[in-house]
Amino acid sequence: MSLQRLRTDFRFAIVTLFGTIAVLCIVPFAVYRFAAGQPLAGALDLAIMTCIVAGMVHAWRGGDLEHAGVAVVATSAVGCLAVIATVGGTGVPWIYVLLLANFLLVDRRKAVLGSGLMIATVAWQGSAFDSPLQMLVFVMTALVVSLFAFVFAHRTETQRLRLEALAAHDPLTGAFNRRAMEHELQVAVATMRRNHAPVGLAVLDLDHFKRINDSYGHEAGDRVLVEFARLVVAATRKGDRLFRFGGEEFVLLLPGADAGALRMLSELLRTTVASQLRCQDEAISVSIGAAALAPGEDVAAWLARADAAMYRAKHEGRDRVVVAETMAAATGGEVQAVASEAALPQ
Repeated sequence: MSLQRLRTDFRFAIVTLFGTIAVLCIVPFAVYRFAAGQPLAGALDLAIMTCIVAGMVHAWRGGDLEHAGVAVVATSAVGCLAVIATVGGTGVPWIYVLLLANFLLVDRRKAVLGSGLMIATVAWQGSAFDSPLQMLVFVMTALVVSLFAFVFAHRTETQRLRLEALAAHDPLTGAFNRRAMEHELQVAVATMRRNHAPVGLAVLDLDHFKRINDSYGHEAGDRVLVEFARLVVAATRKGDRLFRFGGEEFVLLLPGADAGALRMLSELLRTTVASQLRCQDEAISVSIGAAALAPGEDVAAWLARADAAMYRAKHEGRDRVVVAETMAAATGGEVQAVASEAALPQ
């Protein structure tokens, strides 16, 4: 899992890289300081390395990356300042490394504050410099390094967010794509098992969509899909998630919705689409199958029940809602699915 995160999570990769570099670079200095009769400086080096490695281990064990980054930067800064106070100017160049890492590991506002404090503290100590001019040169170069680090971190974060949006969203409708759906459904199942909070799933399929494409063209069909996604998002709650499952089929994740709420929300969507979605002068309807997550159920079974309910809605005349209800069997605790209709006959 962590090996996969190295390829996909930029901040996790930076924490890991920083920890690895700390081990490779700081240990030789610690050994040298002990050998040169500087046990205090050597002990400080080892303490810095230990804190950095602890932050990396915390991240690898699934800990919060923001907290790990702050801890790594803070302990490294304190240790580096202590080394400078102990050995003088030979410790100053490590500040530049910390300034770069600072903007890559933590939030930019915290990084600006932390960098300013580090530069001011080193300059205030004064003992690390032979003259005021040397101190001024350090302050100016440290500020320039911080500026470049800020710009690089900002641009990197912006590009990362854009790439994540492209990777998680359907380019036509703006809904989340199938890849994002698989992740979100796994998270929903894990959350339900942990908190026992209800969560619902609805499969929405536009009726006679092939006829729309054949009669009005694919561009008209694309406009229908875009408008459909807009209507669904507008009619649902902020925490709900709409995914394009494929073609004219969509999946809607509804946290906190039990079977009763699913029926009500799905019927609201059905009537909204029936009354507002048009292609030329032709009204377009949707068939909806919904299922509340049952205890012990996995993603595949949950999605299959909702999909089966949607196909029942199709077979029974379209433009209707069918909710798959679950109940524990009298023996064995097995989950059975029962479909209940929630729309007027057509």
